[in-house]
Amino acid sequence: MDELVIKVPAPFSGIEDLGFSARYPAQERSEPLRDIPLFVEGPAGPMQLLVERLVLFSDKDRIVGSTADDDQYAWTAPVQLTDQVCVLAFQDRSMRSGEAVLESAETAQAVRGYIWNLVRPMAFTFLRDCVRIGGLRLSESIAVVIETGHPPSVDIEMQRSSITPVNGNRLLFAL
Repeated sequence: MDELVIKVPAPFSGIEDLGFSARYPAQERSEPLRDIPLFVEGPAGPMQLLVERLVLFSDKDRIVGSTADDDQYAWTAPVQLTDQVCVLAFQDRSMRSGEAVLESAETAQAVRGYIWNLVRPMAFTFLRDCVRIGGLRLSESIAVVIETGHPPSVDIEMQRSSITPVNGNRLLFAL
């Protein structure tokens, strides 16, 4: 797989200058999924509020409490590089190397989790967790740009309800 970058310029309700990008590193098809770094950029005030919510992501398993096929991943704790930039990473947890041989039911679940993590763009997982873990309010229409390093790039617009059926109530700006 070649390197892939997904950019989401303004996914949060009421704030147009805060967005994120995810960089999928190039890797061989036979390799386990590598960690996917996510860079979030925006004005200092909203970023401070966002980082406070993103800290909860590293405790996803306890907060969400799900062992569903599409929940076999983890987030690293966010690292704030400046008052306007932070980074965190998505980590596939479906096919953990070094573990004892799994029972057939566990193997099937691990394979389904791996497929979820492989085919569903991590940006959508991040946005879903912004709502279900962080309680953040997403915009109703979300632009997504997919770049492969050579033309053409793909620009799509998603409805929030296609990513998550519910929306949060926390805004990233003070009224």
